[in-house]
Order: sequence, then structure tokens, then C-alpha cells
Amino acid sequence: MFGYWKTPEGEDPAVIREEHVAEAQAKLYELAAQFSRADASTEVQLHFGPADEQMTVLQTRVAEETDADAVVIPKRITLWNNILVPLRDDQNADRIVEFLDAFAPETTFMLELFHVATDPSEVETAREMLGSVERRLLDHGFTESDLEVTVEVATDPEAAIIERASGHNVVVLGETEELPREKLFLGPTYERISERTDIPVVVVRNRR
Repeated sequence: MFGYWKTPEGEDPAVIREEHVAEAQAKLYELAAQFSRADASTEVQLHFGPADEQMTVLQTRVAEETDADAVVIPKRITLWNNILVPLRDDQNADRIVEFLDAFAPETTFMLELFHVATDPSEVETAREMLGSVERRLLDHGFTESDLEVTVEVATDPEAAIIERASGHNVVVLGETEELPREKLFLGPTYERISERTDIPVVVVRNRR
């Protein structure tokens, strides 16, 4: 669990750390405990410092050094048993299925595979793509009652994903080739979705 406390511009990070370290550690350990209760081993790292490039560099380094499977933008974490998986294509399907396989299928009451088509002519192809991902999940122990496949036609895919996310308690996305803008750890799409939803967003990393 990696925690980064952004310090105000011009403030000494050491002073801010002294004032807030107990509060920050309590929050991190609270999050870690949820994973520990599911029999996952956890390690906690806490950093204080300015935002922008320094934070981005540190976040990227930690993710690479730990060979992280995924990055979680936590928000308010509740139960991870109602999962939305938006898929633009099947490029990230194998990594996402591998990540979801870590969740016990018996604890998941809904996992929705979701695609936004910008034109009605794309719907059938999208259903076939999601169907292939559904079959992989079935092979990993999920059941048909766990899974739902939805293709929606909309002109703004991001807005459609954000609206759909309101009915779930976690969103799982695959990392794309999208290059992060300056000062962003993840790409701008993930940042926008995270900013406009109240639930955790998980980005499954492409560990090349």
C-alpha cells in the first residue's frame, strides 16, 4: 500500500509529516487491513512531499520496483463484489482476467463487462469481443449468474462509463498505450474517470 501525502507549496515536508504521520498511517493501515482479512500479505509505504513531477516520478518508480499488478485509486472502498469492467477492445483482456482471477468468484455477485460503441454498426462486433472475455472468466470459475455483458451506444464513452460506474462499487480498467500528461502518474483518461466517480478505480498494469 503506497501512500503519498501532498504537502502545500513552500511548506517543509518534514514539518507536515510530523503533524500528520499518525493520521496518514492510520488510514493506510485501515486500507491494508481489508486486504489482510482476505489473506493477502500487505506492505505499507508512506511518503510526504510536493505534488506534480516529484510525486509522479516517485509513484512510477514504486510501481515499477514492486512490479505492481495494478494501481488502485481508492476513494471510498467498500466490498469488491460488484465490479464494472469497461473494455475498449480485447487488448487488455488476458491481464484483466488474470487480475480478476485473484478474487474469489463465490464472493462476487456481479461482474459487468461493458463496452461503449460510438456507432450502432459496432454493436455486434463488440458483443462478440465481450463474449470471448466472458468465456475466459467462465473458464476461471465464474458462473453465468456472476457475469453480465452490456454494449451501449453513446457518443461520449467516458461519460457513459462514469454513469454506469454509479451502479457498482469498483471499476477495473486495463492500462493503455496512452501517454500520461506532465504531472500525471496515470494517463488523463484514468484521471478523469477517477475524478468524476466516487468509487475505487483499478488500473491493471501492462507489465512489459
